[in-house]
Amino acid sequence: MKLSKTAVFALTILAVVLSFVVYPLLPGTVPTHWNAAGKVDAVGPRWMGAFLLPLCMALVLLLFVFIPKVAVFKKNLKAFEKQYWLLALVIQVFFLLFYAITLLPNFGFDTGFSQLFALPLAFMFIAIGLLMPSFKRNFFVGIRTPWTLSSDRVWNKTHKFGGTLFIAAGVVSLAAAFIPGQSVLTIVTVVLAAALATVVYSYTEFRKIEKPGKNH
Repeated sequence: MKLSKTAVFALTILAVVLSFVVYPLLPGTVPTHWNAAGKVDAVGPRWMGAFLLPLCMALVLLLFVFIPKVAVFKKNLKAFEKQYWLLALVIQVFFLLFYAITLLPNFGFDTGFSQLFALPLAFMFIAIGLLMPSFKRNFFVGIRTPWTLSSDRVWNKTHKFGGTLFIAAGVVSLAAAFIPGQSVLTIVTVVLAAALATVVYSYTEFRKIEKPGKNH
């Protein structure tokens, strides 16, 4: 856990330092948004290209530090503290990779961005899918529906099911990186389907135990 937590802080600091290094190297306006085909469709001032994603990483770090202090299920959160900080690390790695990709057009790389964006997404989905079965019931991390939050049994079964779906979504996202022009649509479709499936699954599992005499 300590190693993961240290790595989260280190990556955040690295991103902030990198933002100050690249800022003077960027043009006056930089790409800030890409369409589904991977083409730039919006630009902004260079401070956005340099500092916006590192700022997001700093906010993520603060959020993960703050959550345990206000969590309702403190014991549950403590029970998967190692995976909690691994999740934070996964998110920071994702942001750092995403940050690097957004900087590329400013240094002469301007093709295949919808496909490149699929790679950090695939990494994040697969990593979260692997971690998800170890999450314990809480209000901040995991698949939080009214039915998972009401029952440890529903929570655990839903996260085991959801973990498998997230890994599958990651594999599909990785494959989508090799489908020019269809990467974004493929990923969005798969992720929405996985999210909807976990919600429906949590409800059906809750209904199975919603009987007199059953312990939640």
